[in-house]
Amino acid sequence: MNNTVSKHSVEDHFHFKVSEYDTLIRNFIPYYETVHAMIARWCAAVVPPKPRIIELGGGTGALTATIAEHFPDAEVELWDIDEKMLELARHRLARYGSRVKCIERSFYEPLPECDAVVACIALHHIKEVDQKTRLYTNVYRSLRSPGVLANGDSTMTPESRTQKAIYQQWLEFMGSKGIPEQEARQHFANWADEDKYFSLDEEFVMLKKAGFQHPECFWRYAPMTVYGGVK
Repeated sequence: MNNTVSKHSVEDHFHFKVSEYDTLIRNFIPYYETVHAMIARWCAAVVPPKPRIIELGGGTGALTATIAEHFPDAEVELWDIDEKMLELARHRLARYGSRVKCIERSFYEPLPECDAVVACIALHHIKEVDQKTRLYTNVYRSLRSPGVLANGDSTMTPESRTQKAIYQQWLEFMGSKGIPEQEARQHFANWADEDKYFSLDEEFVMLKKAGFQHPECFWRYAPMTVYGGVK
């Protein structure tokens, strides 16, 4: 796997300050907290009482905090390459002490043995099928058995009518947060420069190639999907 990764900047991608992220992401992403809760729930269904859990592209640490609360005896690592996001994550997660670590590391690097790998709105930055399949393979090999990959992200069908309906639901959600439709559509266009939303079927094909025999959709609303697989 190619470990040469350029620095990713949330400020450049979303065009707002990192300090605003935790507030504004809830205006962009439907059911943001629900996604986190579902990831934690599916980890709980699989992992042992004292698991080792790694979050890829963990940002400001919101999902890691949910995991740490849900698993008081867990060892949790947050990996990210955005230095400003990591600074906020370290501040947020300091209350958990040494059992939670924030590490400046790309999710393309080899993973240590663990019980669960989680991510939320991070892996859509991988735009190539081969590259994402290699990442899933890396995750599968790192997992103990039983172990789980739980990823919360946007998926998008190529079928035009369904895709239109999904985007309409997304627009309506952002509208409920005070974002005008024209502005929301401009956000979609801006994000498309860096993001790739595969269909759930495409994700399942990649997961199967990686070794997950029975990939699963754990939860879905409009574009937001929690999916993955159990080893």
